[in-house]
Amino acid sequence: MLKEITTYIANNTDFVIGTDLFAGHRPSNAPEECIVILENAGGATNFLLTDKVDKAVQILSRAKTYFTARDNIYTVYNLLHGKSWIELPEVVSGVEYIAMTIEAITIPQSIGQDERGLYEFSVNFIFRIKDK
Repeated sequence: MLKEITTYIANNTDFVIGTDLFAGHRPSNAPEECIVILENAGGATNFLLTDKVDKAVQILSRAKTYFTARDNIYTVYNLLHGKSWIELPEVVSGVEYIAMTIEAITIPQSIGQDERGLYEFSVNFIFRIKDK
């Protein structure tokens, strides 16, 4: 589901997968200004609804300036938060998902500067996803 979420973001913003948008990890050669989609907090399943999962996703924005990092995270936040019944792009043939609801846990927040002095922002979401 992480690749599908990342592809949805790429399809609806100016971010480009592998250039300034990454799924799962941020490569060491990633540009100063980039977004990464992470699976840091797990999620929840339901024994009775095996085709449904509540997926926790963290999104990090990094940039040389505070306001660029902030603007970029808000681009993604505004795209996702409060949306429902989004058909996520099919990345693997025959595997399709619907995001029933996408809810930010908090608004984006600054988490300071990294070891290179680049500014970082974070926001966490719950994607309530089911098989299509």
